[in-house]
Amino acid sequence: MKIATFFALFGSAVGSTEAFLTSSRIAERKTDVMTLHINRFQKQHEFIQPDVRLYQSSTSFVPSTANNDLYGLATKSSETSSSTSGLSKSISKLSPLFKALASSTLFIMAEILIKQVFKAKGISFPSSLAGCCAMAATLLISPFHASMYRVMEPGAKLLQKFLMVFLVPNLIVLPLCDGCGSVTEVLKIFSVIFGGFLFSLLSTSYSVCAVRKIFKPSTSIQQLQPPPTSSSASPSVATIKPPKAFSDELTHGSRVVAVVSGVAALMAHQLRSAATSPLVALSMLAATVHNFCFGARMPKKVTKVIHPLVTCTTLTWVWATVMGAATGTSFLTMIAGYRRGGVLNLATAGAGDLLTFVLGPAVVSLGVSIYERRELIRQNLKEVVTATGVSCIGGLFGTALAVRLLALASGELRLSLFPRNITSALAVAIAEIVGANKALAVSFAVVTGLIGANFGASLLDFFGIKDSAARGLGIGAAAHGLGTAAFIDEKDAFPFAAIGMTLTAICGTVLVSVPVVKKLALQIALGGL
Repeated sequence: MKIATFFALFGSAVGSTEAFLTSSRIAERKTDVMTLHINRFQKQHEFIQPDVRLYQSSTSFVPSTANNDLYGLATKSSETSSSTSGLSKSISKLSPLFKALASSTLFIMAEILIKQVFKAKGISFPSSLAGCCAMAATLLISPFHASMYRVMEPGAKLLQKFLMVFLVPNLIVLPLCDGCGSVTEVLKIFSVIFGGFLFSLLSTSYSVCAVRKIFKPSTSIQQLQPPPTSSSASPSVATIKPPKAFSDELTHGSRVVAVVSGVAALMAHQLRSAATSPLVALSMLAATVHNFCFGARMPKKVTKVIHPLVTCTTLTWVWATVMGAATGTSFLTMIAGYRRGGVLNLATAGAGDLLTFVLGPAVVSLGVSIYERRELIRQNLKEVVTATGVSCIGGLFGTALAVRLLALASGELRLSLFPRNITSALAVAIAEIVGANKALAVSFAVVTGLIGANFGASLLDFFGIKDSAARGLGIGAAAHGLGTAAFIDEKDAFPFAAIGMTLTAICGTVLVSVPVVKKLALQIALGGL
């Protein structure tokens, strides 16, 4: 009954949001028509020429298909045109973000309601993963899937854009862990991570190659790619630099909030005010967002070696040290207050609690990604199923056997390596299922991803794996999101990498949730302790 009520409420919410966004699109069309007329008038009278620098500096929180900032409509000779253009720019910047925020609330509502139902029924399965599967299934079978997708897509893109930020708290609290032990233990851990990555990469890729040899290769994905840029395009447009990962407004704004709230927290501490803790939490939250944006905006050569997660974690530790020194609090106490855990209470929550709270809805949004790639999955179903099965089963039991053979001293370390090839968002869920350390599990997953991002393509070339599907599914299954991002320039392999990453994470979490499978994996991994 509760589940039926949930889907009824969810359907009505989708309908209401669709109606709201429809009215927003109508308003946008009117604005676009007005802008079009102004643009034509300006071109006819040669008042201005588009400024290509706007292509380089204009970024927004979420992708916009109607960002009039890109067209350089501002004019210096016409006050009326300048005023209208300014209004158009404001609408173009705010409207996509506003729609994305409204859409993302649906994912938050869905995750909260499913979690409550699971808690009432005593179901231990991750509610966020259940929501992800339900979201994908609903979009795939619903007769109103197109309308639902229009509503859900902006929120999904926003949540997935900040998905890595929501994982930072699990790394921030690493100093509270017991550690990895001796140098020998560290070498054993690295052997499992690198050896496991190589095993998953090659076993998945070669399995896909074998399937494509047995069966007729599926339809090429070339048709799914955008048409090539015309050679007659303007040279200035062809040389446009890609936009920054995050906007200047978000990066600079979060820095200002972190500093201002930090100073306010110091003043409150001097006055012994109860507002000290909330102000410290706000400062740490803003600092975390800024530090990740800063790391993500660094040159590609830097981010390829030093992932934004590493940059963000390090800089946030520095800020915690500064805030601790200013308020007379030790570093470890600051870290302990960063994420308190338990039920979210806004009055006492730390910055990490707020970020972790949004991680569940972000996992639910992955269901939209499956829907977006449904046609490619259908065309290459045999390859996708084979890759997912090999990566999930081989990854779980191969890791369990490896940690036992290497005789890692700690059971916590052994179990924390289970989700090494699972995207960090669901690595947390697997760690909870098997009783591992979530901070260590995320750290090991990040290291695996960095190895894949730096060496994945070279290793596939070295072993002679040229097939796009095999390369993409292999790197997605072995190195999750970080490895997938490194393949963005391989236009044919990248969509398969995204599919491999998503399905390996989802199916791997489902697999370890099965009691019999979980028991067997634990027996293998913990044997000898």
